[in-house]
Amino acid sequence: MHYLDMALVDFYQLAVLYKLRRPDAGFLPIHPRPLPMSATTPPSSSVEPDQAHLSPSPSTQTEFKTPERKRGAGYPVPDITPISLGSSIRQRQEGDTDRVEGYRRGDYDDYIREDLKSRVFVDLEVFMKNVLHVPDDWKTEWGPAIEAVKTDQKFEKHHEEYCQHCGRSSSQEVSFYKPLMNAANAVLDVLSRSTLGDASSGVPQYYHVNDPKKLRGGVINRVSLSPDLVVLHKECQPSKGEQLHWANPLHILEVKPFDGALCDGMNMPRLVVDGIDPVLNHVPPPKPIRYGGDRSTTLATSTTGSESTSSRSRKRPAEGSHAANKRPTKKSRTKSALSQALGDDAGVSVGEEEEGSSSKPETQRQVDPALQVCRYLLEMFSVPLLRSHATVGLVDRDRLQLYHANRSVILVSSAISFSEGDGLNKFIAIIIAFRRLSLKQNGILDTLTKNNTELVQKSEIPKDNKVVQEGNQLQLPGDKPQETFTVTLGDVISRDPATVGRSTVVLKATSDRWLETKLVVKISWPGSGRVPETDFLKKAYEEAEKTDGKWATKHLPRLFYAKDVVFEKDSTFESVASLFTDAKFAKGGYVYERRTLRIIIQEQLHPLKSLTNARHLGQVFLDIVCVHRWLHDCPGILHRDLSPNNIMYRYIEDVNAEGEREQQVYGVLTDYDLSSWTKDLKTDYSRTSQQRTGTPPYMAQELLKGTSTTHLYRHDVESLFYIMLLMCGRHMIGPTKGGPDTEAKFRIVMREGNLPYQKWFSVRDYDTLGSIKGAFFADKRAIELSPAFEDFRAWLRDLRYCFFEGFKCKLSDPSNQEETPRWKVKQAGGSASGVKPAPIPFDDETLGGYVDYSAIIEPTRYLKGELEGLMIRYDRA
Repeated sequence: MHYLDMALVDFYQLAVLYKLRRPDAGFLPIHPRPLPMSATTPPSSSVEPDQAHLSPSPSTQTEFKTPERKRGAGYPVPDITPISLGSSIRQRQEGDTDRVEGYRRGDYDDYIREDLKSRVFVDLEVFMKNVLHVPDDWKTEWGPAIEAVKTDQKFEKHHEEYCQHCGRSSSQEVSFYKPLMNAANAVLDVLSRSTLGDASSGVPQYYHVNDPKKLRGGVINRVSLSPDLVVLHKECQPSKGEQLHWANPLHILEVKPFDGALCDGMNMPRLVVDGIDPVLNHVPPPKPIRYGGDRSTTLATSTTGSESTSSRSRKRPAEGSHAANKRPTKKSRTKSALSQALGDDAGVSVGEEEEGSSSKPETQRQVDPALQVCRYLLEMFSVPLLRSHATVGLVDRDRLQLYHANRSVILVSSAISFSEGDGLNKFIAIIIAFRRLSLKQNGILDTLTKNNTELVQKSEIPKDNKVVQEGNQLQLPGDKPQETFTVTLGDVISRDPATVGRSTVVLKATSDRWLETKLVVKISWPGSGRVPETDFLKKAYEEAEKTDGKWATKHLPRLFYAKDVVFEKDSTFESVASLFTDAKFAKGGYVYERRTLRIIIQEQLHPLKSLTNARHLGQVFLDIVCVHRWLHDCPGILHRDLSPNNIMYRYIEDVNAEGEREQQVYGVLTDYDLSSWTKDLKTDYSRTSQQRTGTPPYMAQELLKGTSTTHLYRHDVESLFYIMLLMCGRHMIGPTKGGPDTEAKFRIVMREGNLPYQKWFSVRDYDTLGSIKGAFFADKRAIELSPAFEDFRAWLRDLRYCFFEGFKCKLSDPSNQEETPRWKVKQAGGSASGVKPAPIPFDDETLGGYVDYSAIIEPTRYLKGELEGLMIRYDRA
């Protein structure tokens, strides 16, 4: 290697570890007029009327529409948007494997930790009102029923038994289950005898000890989690020894036999409602006690200065009392916390707290239960099919905290002590509130599918652990009033479960409306302020008909039907969202992305890994390059989410080079949920995602590192390069079996042994992953490929070279004319020597011209072996 080249490599590897020195020049779109298609461009296929149906009729549009995005004080216009993290990208992160389900718990934990960063702390009263629909005057309205519960002999007996366990440091976790279950069921028994029990909208229910049994179904190993107490429909009566399914619980209670399991809100944004800071409005939990005879297990909570007390003597002031609403100043916190624990509220002033006082990190004793709760929320979203939100209660001895997730946020309530006083009243009120919720208020949507209700009411779900969606039916509104049709769901193709995120699931389907067509149903929760996927595709089809781009319709998905489900203003979904309109925070802030439940029906396509030879794989990749650029040039669409899951193909009978008709492969670019109009990427962030888009192993290194302020065309090209590289480097053509009695078929499968580029999938820190990718471009070593895909080497090598030279050019200072290439100076009208013309603006869109369409297409004209003579569908200068 030349010394200059070595210096540049070292310089580049150092530079990618830091943000680039110069600001981006902005989005410089390139829209030259496309050249006429060659005579070899295949004719476009006809589209049936149903296949072209993209928008709902006016009669149904009033009921199904995308809610308008609302912007508040807590909703800033982003500059560099945060990267999409958490469980929402777990399955997509493993996009080069064949797994859809069966992940171990540990596989998800790193992602769930990211979901926990989406927690927002709220006061319990706010939680009760907005999540549990408790009336403002619940103390008056429900007062008689609460008093009836407190004087009921069964409740008194079970509640006292539970409190006795709380007073014993040696109590084992299992000893808490039955007394807590009996106390909660006693509340329901009293409720059934009161006027509150007559609510017709409520779900008849009971509390059931589930531990140590595992719940079946779900996505995390399907049998790996065992919630302690589950709340079931009254008709769901499992026989002795029978395992319940994740479709059964209305909500869950997880019990911990030690103090300090609850979070205190000091390490997350705190939502201030009606001037109330949820941290200042409740008593900080004491430090955890030594329990179970193990004197080495004491850990500190993140609340500083609180006194260590045993559960036997853990006396808290009544919730809502003068002492409970005060918090000690920094100087006197230890004394005041002790005074609070003893019921002495003298000399405490809320206003004296120093704003911005630091808190200690959460302890492992707090993090582990939070992870466990988040796993439950994730599984509750996996089944039934349509669930808008889920709630889980976390108990540490005599304290209760509630978690609520709706794919936009995880709300965490302040805690109560339900041993006595106002905390006990709230505990009873919470059980009453859960009993009065309808199925829809529990998050289980039954308007489009009756099967959801049936799954909740019965425990006799097939023992083979098949995904519950299979065989489920959706009843969807048609184009005319009162017209409906049925869609029957089949196997899961892909599933992207999330507590915060799109949570997309794609299933095979059939319908009585399209009897002869193989369909897929895509159900997802995209941001409500985003342009619907159908709008992009409708514009693309319209543009193809107006121009010479009709060929492009062969490379676009055919949508048959699309509907958005609107939630009523008084729904839980909208009630929680309203908290973040003009939201105020006591600490930090949170960008709440309101989401829409969207159902799309489209034709069933073939996944990328079902291809059987390198030539077809090369043609699919080349087709994606062509249609992706055409979308950018003509309808003005940038995809922004390229991954192996979004590249598929279809077979179309066409004329080959020999003039014979045969089934030919056409690559299809799918999933436009995160796409944007190119004009909006610079001017209107309100119509783009609040999260930086993409799947980490396939994301552009600048987006991973946050050194680019907008998503550019070349970022998608870089993603496509990674897809090609990882597909050809980590896979081979090999046999695979669908079952023990089926004949093995050859297709793309994972290679055995140590796989190249493994760090791209294992590194969790995005900045580090971006640096690894940047160093890869500067690496002069040969690209590692599977022998089956050796013919891709020349194409991949040329692309890597273009990116390396482009990034090297970007690192140069454009104000230094000597560093401007001499051919560019002459091209701009200056002399190759002598007087210097004005500096040429750096074209960040193409990395100074190194990564434009021609740089991607030209190498394919000279490919050899299996890839020789691939069809270029979009041939332009």
